[in-house]
Amino acid sequence: MSQEALERFRRLVLQDAALQNQLREIEERDEFTARVRELARERGLEFSDEIVAEGLRAGRRAWLERWI
Repeated sequence: MSQEALERFRRLVLQDAALQNQLREIEERDEFTARVRELARERGLEFSDEIVAEGLRAGRRAWLERWI
């Protein structure tokens, strides 16, 4: 369920400019991860730090692959 919860949160963020702005301003990975989890918990979604890290890696990989 953790991967599913992260995907649900990702979709919420994509639809909400205010959430995007809150996360966009964070530069430190640990702070970003903590804030993502906090915002998700406020919306009834739970996942681990590792799930967030996996999501970040997958997103970065997908972005890079578009340009190769």
